[in-house]
Amino acid sequence: MTTTFANDTEEILVLYGSQTGNSESAAEQIHAAIPTKLPTTSSKDGKCCTTTARLMHLDDFLELECGKWTRLIIIVCSSYGVGQAPLGARKFREFCDEILKRHRDGEGENDDTKVIPSLRGVNFALLGLGDSHYSTYFKNPTTIHEALLVMGAKRAGEIGKADAGGTGHMEQSKVIERWIDNIWAELDNVVMSKPSVNTTDLDQARKETWDFCLEIFPDWKKQHSSAAKEVKKKNYYLAINIMVGILLALIARYTAMRL
Repeated sequence: MTTTFANDTEEILVLYGSQTGNSESAAEQIHAAIPTKLPTTSSKDGKCCTTTARLMHLDDFLELECGKWTRLIIIVCSSYGVGQAPLGARKFREFCDEILKRHRDGEGENDDTKVIPSLRGVNFALLGLGDSHYSTYFKNPTTIHEALLVMGAKRAGEIGKADAGGTGHMEQSKVIERWIDNIWAELDNVVMSKPSVNTTDLDQARKETWDFCLEIFPDWKKQHSSAAKEVKKKNYYLAINIMVGILLALIARYTAMRL
């Protein structure tokens, strides 16, 4: 199967969680470089398509985007405290923890209500940050990595391990720069390869992910329902205003013709 590209473009997502700003800065650097480092991608007819990129928090990807996976995701995320998720990634961590729990418990194999979302055909690159002064310094990136593999996603390149306690050649900023410099060849292999999923598969992955999120975050359903109603209300009043404007314009034109 091949991916159908809308308007000859393919989107890459750069997702991050950051407590002190280091992960955010690295994610912004990657996002800014994508148009020049990965300018094209292969399509089903052999032609090239333009690659675009978006940058957002991991939590926003789940809650606002409803888990809209693309075939290539780049994640930059740190551990905070004793292996916890940083700002912008706490819900995503809960999502990953629940994925791994159900996998360990064997749930989802024969129970349709507990199916783990399938990300087969989705590729991801992962840059993790932490501080080795804590024994759990890489726990959060590790949890994300394991959960994505359980869901069937495939990792591109090596996991980046940037240690705030590193010195010399292993100083954190140097590790980040090396990982970014070295990952482009791996990412290029992904975007130039023949896709193993189409848009229908990615839509299904999004549906499964969102259904899973609504199960573990039930308050999201109410929030999205309220937001949808508000959007519908705004669109209704916008349509009314447009119709009134058109009617007033017609009346004015008719009046001018009568004079």
